Amino acid sequence: MKLKCLSIALATLPLMASATDYYEHCNQILVNGTLQTYESTLNYDSKIALKKWLCSHESSSGGGGGGLELDVIGIFTIGGSGQSAKQWKKENCSGSDYNYEGSKSSHILIQHSSDSVINAWSQCIKDIRPENLACYAKETENSLLMTVELGYGIGNIVNAEVVGTNLDPLTSVPNRFRPGKKNLRYRITNPRYEAYFDLNGEADYIDVSCSYTIPSKPVSEDGDKGCEVFRLQSLSQGKITAYEYDYLREMNQVPLFSSNNGKLIGYYSCSEFE
Repeated sequence: MKLKCLSIALATLPLMASATDYYEHCNQILVNGTLQTYESTLNYDSKIALKKWLCSHESSSGGGGGGLELDVIGIFTIGGSGQSAKQWKKENCSGSDYNYEGSKSSHILIQHSSDSVINAWSQCIKDIRPENLACYAKETENSLLMTVELGYGIGNIVNAEVVGTNLDPLTSVPNRFRPGKKNLRYRITNPRYEAYFDLNGEADYIDVSCSYTIPSKPVSEDGDKGCEVFRLQSLSQGKITAYEYDYLREMNQVPLFSSNNGKLIGYYSCSEFE
């Protein structure tokens, strides 16, 4: 597992004032993990997540980016773009692409990252934050699994107040958290809107908090251009045949690959693809 950004993140910890800064700084780890997922499966949902991060990410923020941005741009072009990240984003980002800053990028990337990548990202968050606390969610078929992860060093979180906005709890919500992982299960009330998880409490006489946003499902803003790039990439990597490419282009469709093993499992129209 390629986790080259973990050492960078831990070696260059800046003083950060907001939760968005924490997430931006450590999201590099998730980007690397999601890139691996996309490169091995060509699952398009992971590609959408990467573009949302790229377009919402500011290179001048604590998270850096640099070469990682160019790595992501590479999956949206055939033969390389020859542009700087800033220029590429100016010409190719639009609409909702810009709306996934901070934990919203974290969330959509987590859905395409392995447990080891998520653990590395969570450790990065805890190492930066004085509370030694991280929270994040994985989407399952019928619910949302929220994890509150407290490191050792500040004792238990007591007098905890947990507020879920646009979230219906499916399990009891505690008012005390011990070091380790605590899973809470929710259902999103209305998936068309963002949901918010907020935890506030006390630990060893200091105030602690953790805020996390679950965005609505990201959609592609790339239109027919994105469909054609994806078909060509699928063809060049031997994932579809020349006959299948011609058929899909004529029918304005794209291939659907399994997120688990990358095998071709069907086709769908570019209108759904967008």
